[in-house]
Amino acid sequence: MKQWFSKKIMIAISLTSLVYFGGCINLSGSPQSQTTPADEKNKIYEANAFTISVPKEWEIIESKQFTAEVPPETVVVFRNNVKNETFTANVVIIKNTLLSAKTTLEYAKMVLNRQQSGLIDYKESKRDEVKVKIAGQDTNTLLAEFQAKKSASDQMVRYIQTYAVKDNNAFIVTGAMSTKENDSIAKTIENMIKSFQLK
Repeated sequence: MKQWFSKKIMIAISLTSLVYFGGCINLSGSPQSQTTPADEKNKIYEANAFTISVPKEWEIIESKQFTAEVPPETVVVFRNNVKNETFTANVVIIKNTLLSAKTTLEYAKMVLNRQQSGLIDYKESKRDEVKVKIAGQDTNTLLAEFQAKKSASDQMVRYIQTYAVKDNNAFIVTGAMSTKENDSIAKTIENMIKSFQLK
């Protein structure tokens, strides 16, 4: 696959893989998906377990296109069509299988705590309690925004993240962008993340 994947997208994927949970989870899942019209600027990406609104011009990278180094819990990647030399904005959906029951809010707090202790130069700028639709019901979760590095030699990346749990399936939706990215891309990523719903 193209070199951009390992250098840019892998940062967001690695972020989620880096901090997850040794003996706490089993990893699984690959959806069958389709896209359906949403409005003039966005389309709905629909998988077996979830839907998310995606800008029509963004690239959709599914599991069949992943290279071997992509962690198996990665479900899908959405990538901005405007490429950047150092970091191209993207949204990654990760699915984990929980070994013990957790509410969505408990899971969100656990993920954030692990990231805070597992990432370098972690700086959280926002942690809002919001609602996510799960099986048609509004459920409490968190919408977090932070900056961090995976390692000391990596560049600082800005992340926006939310979480959802249904039964023993836990989803993390992570948007990643350069800290110098313009506000319109940051808003696009935030809107994508807020549109995520579990069926």
